Amino acid sequence: MQLGIRSKFIGILIVAAILPLWMGVIVVWVFSYDHYRAEKGVFFESLAIHFAQNLNQVVDKQVEELDDWLTLSDLHERIRTRNMALPNLTDAEFAEHIQKMEARWPALDVTAPELRDVLRNNIARELDIFQSLHPLFAEILVTDIKGQLAAATGKTSDYWQADEEWWQRGMRVAPRHVYIEGVTYDQSAKVYSIDVAVPIRDRARPDIPPVGVAKGILNISPLFSTIQPILSDRRPRRQLIDPKGYIVFDLFHPEVTPFSQRVNPEVIKRIALNRVGWTIEKLSGDDTRMIGFTALKLTSPLMDKNVPFDVSPLYVVVHDDAAAVLSPVRAQLRILSATGVLVIMGFALAGLYIANRRIIAPIQRLRTAAQLVARSAKLEKPEVLSSAQDSVGVSPASSNALEAVRRIRTADEIERLAQDFLTMAQRVLRYHEQLEAELTLKTEEIQRDLQVAREFQEALMPRVYPQIPPPNVPDPFRLTFHHVYKPASTVGGDFFDVLKLSDHRVAILIADVMGHGARSALVTAILRTLLQDLVKQTDDPAKLLAMLNERFHGVVAHAGYFIFVSAFYMIVDAEKGVATYASAGHPPPLLMERARRAVRPLIHRLRDNPALGVAPDSHYTRFASFIADGDTFVFYTDGIVEALSAAGEEFGIERLCQVLAENIDAHVKCVTQRIVDSVNEFTGSSPIFDDICVVGVEIAASPCGLPSPTTEVTASR
Repeated sequence: MQLGIRSKFIGILIVAAILPLWMGVIVVWVFSYDHYRAEKGVFFESLAIHFAQNLNQVVDKQVEELDDWLTLSDLHERIRTRNMALPNLTDAEFAEHIQKMEARWPALDVTAPELRDVLRNNIARELDIFQSLHPLFAEILVTDIKGQLAAATGKTSDYWQADEEWWQRGMRVAPRHVYIEGVTYDQSAKVYSIDVAVPIRDRARPDIPPVGVAKGILNISPLFSTIQPILSDRRPRRQLIDPKGYIVFDLFHPEVTPFSQRVNPEVIKRIALNRVGWTIEKLSGDDTRMIGFTALKLTSPLMDKNVPFDVSPLYVVVHDDAAAVLSPVRAQLRILSATGVLVIMGFALAGLYIANRRIIAPIQRLRTAAQLVARSAKLEKPEVLSSAQDSVGVSPASSNALEAVRRIRTADEIERLAQDFLTMAQRVLRYHEQLEAELTLKTEEIQRDLQVAREFQEALMPRVYPQIPPPNVPDPFRLTFHHVYKPASTVGGDFFDVLKLSDHRVAILIADVMGHGARSALVTAILRTLLQDLVKQTDDPAKLLAMLNERFHGVVAHAGYFIFVSAFYMIVDAEKGVATYASAGHPPPLLMERARRAVRPLIHRLRDNPALGVAPDSHYTRFASFIADGDTFVFYTDGIVEALSAAGEEFGIERLCQVLAENIDAHVKCVTQRIVDSVNEFTGSSPIFDDICVVGVEIAASPCGLPSPTTEVTASR
């Protein structure tokens, strides 16, 4: 789309006025928006750090209380006594015992002696008392030296614990140290938990190996909920996320299904790379969030650094809606933009008013006058505009436009341009009048030449079909001919001829010249002349096409043009009942076999038989077939099968065969006409871009002695 001068001038005014506004917006954006955003980002980062530090503190406090209780209690003596009372079993016997207990354990209830011995003994009662004083422990259990469950606050998922990693590492930690396992979802306690394993040692002799392990399962949901947030104007969400992006804990939604919700993997990559910082991205869903993050590492002083700890890197994430967090500075930008738009509109309207009076309106008058002069197809009767115009004929609209240009008074370059335009317009109109007259004479001359060419081309077409055989000649077959020829323009490039070779034989040629119009019509005349010279020299259709190609190629090569012609040549012998034929790149005729009720092409597969004029030494293949009563040969050019419907679909060979099959009993004249009618129905109002030519040859058994009627040409156009 091209803009007018008024639109361009308005654009220039807007650009000129918007620069100060844009500079102000940039200043606010760089010095205010970016500063405010960075300030908020650092604040969210500090929230994440505060949350992570508090997590470490509350976990450390609970771990220390469990370790202090175990140190001050007599649990070591009780477990040592229990260990001494264990039966002396071999490894195989002990494994069998554990296997039986593990098999029975899931089905035991509180009435079972084995379970009652674990949940109702003295150690279990002391564990219950400690748990009541420290409700953040969801579950506490104690094992003996072999990993068997000695006491617990509730039924555990397994009886034997020695195969667990926490038990094995808990037995290895140094005195007054513990083993802490990372945040997991405990299946028996049904909570998110941090597992703490403490070896049970003699506090008087800490160098002696432990007699068992005590495990406390910290429920992190109420544990983390005790952390108080930093005071702020909003309450951002606080979450704990594992390295795979799963939400382990959400402060606002502690009932989150274990590892079912996941955040954006790209955010996790950035957090894992930077460890601490802030960003603005889509954390999960479509909302853009302001995110502060830091890595969470449990760093209790009781952790033994010589024992590997299974503490996965976790990340504390504090986030809130970015649009809400940054809304104050965006509101300032909106106010500034609205004020700037009003200023721009004021300057633009004032500048446009001045420019329209002195620049735009005069130029538009010049443009209107130029358009009217340029669109003038014919000049009307002369109307004297002024003596300076020398009675140049102009239309009323052009006269008014030129008068408007004459009235331009700007006292600058535009006024001088208007005067120069008036002089130019007078000369253009005068030249236009002369050119119109010359074009009219030339057009009439071309139309006369084309009409002569059309009449000449029609004269080359057969006017009377030959009688094969002549009257009273007792040949077994008689031939009937009919054709329909419709050029795409005044003259066409399709050509056919029916030549009598003898009383018993006839030759039929159909050809399609590349393109259409006067040049193609001239080529058809050349072909007919060459055909008349060569048709008597051979009875072999393949040899005739080869000689015709050699002569035709020499003519067009000498003229310096490249043009080719597809052709099909057939000789029908009514006495012998044989048809011989050859093709030069032309679609083979269709044969309507009335006796078999079938329609088929004469040649199913044609190779290496190029069109005429492509090469000087082309060779062609000769074919032959017997004719029968009721057979009809249908010759056609590609204007039939390549005709297009309004939807751009081709008529095609299949539709042509269908039309022939539906009219297999019809006379040859009806068949050819029905083909053209079907093409016209198919194309509808779509224009025909190629010539159409259809030639039919009907074979009929001839009773001896009966004369054959003479058929005149009735070509449809």
